[in-house]
This record gives sequence, C-alpha cells and structure tokens, in this order.
Amino acid sequence: MSTTPAPGTVNAMTETAISRLVKAVGREKGMRVANEAMRDLGLPQLQTPSDLLNFANHLIHLGGAIEFVGRALKVSALLRGASDSKGAAA
Repeated sequence: MSTTPAPGTVNAMTETAISRLVKAVGREKGMRVANEAMRDLGLPQLQTPSDLLNFANHLIHLGGAIEFVGRALKVSALLRGASDSKGAAA
C-alpha cells in the first residue's frame, strides 16, 4: 500500500519534492523512491520544513541523481527554517 496520497490530494511541498524527483529519474522510479522514502519516514505528506529535511536526507543516502535532488531539497528545507541536528553540510 502506498503512503503517498493520490495525485491532486497532496500539498504544495510534497508535490514539489516529488516532481523534482520525477524530473530527475523518471516517473516510475521517482514515484517508487518517493513512496519508499515517505513510508520509511512514516509521513503521509511533507507538512513542515523538518519533514522536507528528513525526506531530503533520506534521498541523499541513495546516491546518484537521487542524491542531487536530495541535496537541492535539503537547501530548500534549510532556507524554510528547518534545523539539521546532525550539523551536516548541505
């Protein structure tokens, strides 16, 4: 069962994050990675900058093009006020 809500029912933050992933790696892989990340994080949607940061950090560990998307999303989360407790560089 997918954790990510059906298209048209997601908020702007979730839609933006998923669309960046889909643009980078294609629809099928992007949706699969997003669904797995959301499930692993226990999030139905990305509601806060901290949610976005956690999602981004999850993507960074996957490497390749997905890592690049994660790093871009991490910068966005930090600019929105999220705090990286690990102190890791974006």
